[in-house]
Amino acid sequence: MRTKAMMDDDGSRDLGAAPGTVVKALGLLDAFLDGAEALTLTELAAYSGLHKTTALRLCTSLEEAGMLQRKPGRPFRLGPKIWQLAQVYRRGFQLEELVRPILARIRDETGESVSFYVVEGRSRVCLFRENSKWAARHHVDEGARFPLDSGIAGPVLLAFMGQPGPQLEQIRSDGHLIGQGREPHTTSVAVPVFDTANVLQGALVVSGLTARFTEDRHAPALELLKRSAESIRQLSS
Repeated sequence: MRTKAMMDDDGSRDLGAAPGTVVKALGLLDAFLDGAEALTLTELAAYSGLHKTTALRLCTSLEEAGMLQRKPGRPFRLGPKIWQLAQVYRRGFQLEELVRPILARIRDETGESVSFYVVEGRSRVCLFRENSKWAARHHVDEGARFPLDSGIAGPVLLAFMGQPGPQLEQIRSDGHLIGQGREPHTTSVAVPVFDTANVLQGALVVSGLTARFTEDRHAPALELLKRSAESIRQLSS
């Protein structure tokens, strides 16, 4: 027998009555983080490990909330509420109007792709990105999420979060990291970004194909990143 959801005094649903259900429902949305634009119920159930009946019930709730959408007979897609929340999330940083012009300038001066990563839980998220204008380039979409310990930006973020370890100690000492990126045949240069209170805000990264972003270009890119990080720090006051 189905139990009615508990209601607050104002008649709204008490989500606290079933926290596990909320987590499972939101967990279904994680299936889209790999870049899929549409997923079937079978694929969502397989990703989450839930029975299809349970997955369908949760997907229906997410549809009602505007977080998923589906036409009859078609797979599920992310709903408009996701975009709305993403815009609120990005505005909350109050950094876009400061960071984006700086990223564009770095891209134009280096010719390579430039990113601003932030920490979110155990992940690093590409909050802002200006991709290189070259046809052959290192490409990442804004909003892309990667493990915090991956690539070049990840260790820089971990180092300046104060995490222990010989490699991270060296990064803190150097103030930057240069090396092969997350993908083969790419090279990245990364520096931390702080605010005027010396609180870590994120990491600036220049990434390019190793064949083009050669060693003689690393030092100029590093100096440009350092100056840019300082500009962001000063402007964020």
